[in-house]
Amino acid sequence: MSITLYGARILKDLTNQELRVLNMVETLLKKGEYAPVEKITTYSGYTEKEVSYIVSKLNKKKLLRRWTGQFVGYTLTFAGFDALALNSLYNKKIVAGVGRAKGVGKESDIYYAIDFEENEIMLKINRTGRASFQQVKKRRDLLKGKFHYSVFSLAELSSKREYEVLMKLQESKLPIPKMLGRNRHIIAMNVIEGIELVKVQNLKKPLKILEKIIEYGKILYNKYNIVHADLTEYNILYDENKDSIAIIDFPQAITTDHPDADLILERDFSHLFDYFGKKWFISPEVEDVVEYIVGKK
Repeated sequence: MSITLYGARILKDLTNQELRVLNMVETLLKKGEYAPVEKITTYSGYTEKEVSYIVSKLNKKKLLRRWTGQFVGYTLTFAGFDALALNSLYNKKIVAGVGRAKGVGKESDIYYAIDFEENEIMLKINRTGRASFQQVKKRRDLLKGKFHYSVFSLAELSSKREYEVLMKLQESKLPIPKMLGRNRHIIAMNVIEGIELVKVQNLKKPLKILEKIIEYGKILYNKYNIVHADLTEYNILYDENKDSIAIIDFPQAITTDHPDADLILERDFSHLFDYFGKKWFISPEVEDVVEYIVGKK
């Protein structure tokens, strides 16, 4: 496998001291936007000279970013955050190596990887907030009670939510990814076959596929008390060989006791029916389908 994820490529070259300092910076970022060098020194147990040398190396390796103001401080880069998460997944014997990228999006990146038995698996790397802190508004419920947050804590919280939802669904027969493990903002899962529905040009039986999606929505709602909240043609994968679908991307999922659960459910299917109507000329009545899903019909 050719490694295209920088945090994975650089990981093998990091010393234990460098990893320890990266960890210290991450810990200190929970209290402020930057980690002061003097605090890194205090918590790491290294001398000031040693810390200055190590952070300088990590800065050159683009795992930390230096800031100078009222004090000299450092923050993580996403490459540094990736390296910390991948190091933990390696130590837990979940991920042995990382390969090429499968897809890069606004809020997540997908990479092929291998486990310790040389099976191909996939990594979902949450990047929530990478493009803009407007993403924070969409995730504001994740941040309740948080005095300070960063793009890193937001990505981790979003990943944690998705992992917890998918773990709840692991025993179901729904077409969702199988969870293998998680650390920080990275989820390890089995390989999911298929391409995004939006990229499919020839769908054999579009009505049958839409009916399947509605039934999955009904099972999610009634058996597991979950609304996907981002059920779009980008988050449904179609496997042409099996004429089957898989549902992905659950970080925005909510429970049915959410005050806006039914409105969000209606929004999901309204958007999806618009897509099916324009592309395959199938557009059921949203109100009827929502009533069917929630059990009113």
